[in-house]
Amino acid sequence: MKCLLINLLVFVIDVNSDTTNRPLFLPRLPVGEYKINVLAMLSCESANYRFRFNYYLSKTSVNTTELRGNSTYEVPLDDSFTIEVNVAVKDSVGGWKDNAHIFKTPKACSALKMLAGKYFVSTTETLGMRNVNDCPIPAGFFVTSGFKHDNGLYNNLPKQFFYGTYKFRYQLTKNKVVYGCAISVVEVKRPWEND
Repeated sequence: MKCLLINLLVFVIDVNSDTTNRPLFLPRLPVGEYKINVLAMLSCESANYRFRFNYYLSKTSVNTTELRGNSTYEVPLDDSFTIEVNVAVKDSVGGWKDNAHIFKTPKACSALKMLAGKYFVSTTETLGMRNVNDCPIPAGFFVTSGFKHDNGLYNNLPKQFFYGTYKFRYQLTKNKVVYGCAISVVEVKRPWEND
């Protein structure tokens, strides 16, 4: 009996000391508020695109990752283009289920500006696009030396989403012709989960 009481006392002290730095209730619901962890940036396979994105992730410290690379716009990015996003979700056995979410919006430049919100100017400057305050984004070769990922950048996205790993395929199209493509792999995680 004494041994059981001592074990119970040690367990209660251990549990109480372990949870002082984090919330006691950490639900494992499939949807909710989230943070985004970018895992990879990939280029689509084609040399014929008018918009080419050559970005990669560079780990600058244990918990800091930057987006680096360049993009080439042979034509200005204006509202005559359409943004198409096809999202695949990673299933429980590691494969990708395509068409989990599909998003398509006309007026590509205005849509990007709305999505970035107050971060539009700072984002375009960090990506190497100098003096771009409004649409259209001019043609050119743009180099970024390091874009730090900030979850505040996604303020205009839904406040709650399904947790999991997703592969986003972004396309810029006009009259059903693809002018540019990029792929990113991201984790949508619970706010208290570690990277």
